[in-house]
Order: sequence, then structure tokens, then C-alpha cells
Amino acid sequence: MTIYIKVKDNRLQDIKFKTYGCGSAIATSSMITDIARGKTLEEALKITRADVADSLGGLPPVKMHCSNLAADALHEAIEDYYKRQKSKEVTK
Repeated sequence: MTIYIKVKDNRLQDIKFKTYGCGSAIATSSMITDIARGKTLEEALKITRADVADSLGGLPPVKMHCSNLAADALHEAIEDYYKRQKSKEVTK
């Protein structure tokens, strides 16, 4: 699962995903894009694994790890964005 973000004025202007896996993994990837789009980066970082599962109306216990993957992938994409912005500032 990979999450791609486009940020403008500290907001998630666009968010896309690439996921290989079961239907639950694809559903949680899609849901995280719906939940996060338009939020500030700080708001998006507060999205939890439970938020993703709850937005889908719950997941079977054996598939709960999919919501973990989606929330974690979003957080990693935002952290990567922050690192890239910081390195741009350093190289100026």
C-alpha cells in the first residue's frame, strides 16, 4: 500500500493510493483518501486506525490490520512530505 499526497497551503489537496491486496485493503485505502482529503496535515496526522475501520462500518477482526496499514501509510506519506520540505529549505 502506497499513499500519494499533494499538499497546497498545508492542506491535502489531493490524495491517491496504490494497493495490492484483498478487498479490505483496497477499501481502507479508498476510505483513508475520503477521510483525509481537504484536511490540514496536522488534522490528517490525527486520523487513527479506528477512524478508518469505523468509517467503513467496522471490519472483521481478521481484517483489522488493513485499517492499520491505511492509517500508517497516510502518516508515513505526511512524514515524508515534511522531510522533503525540510531538505528543500536546507539546500536553499
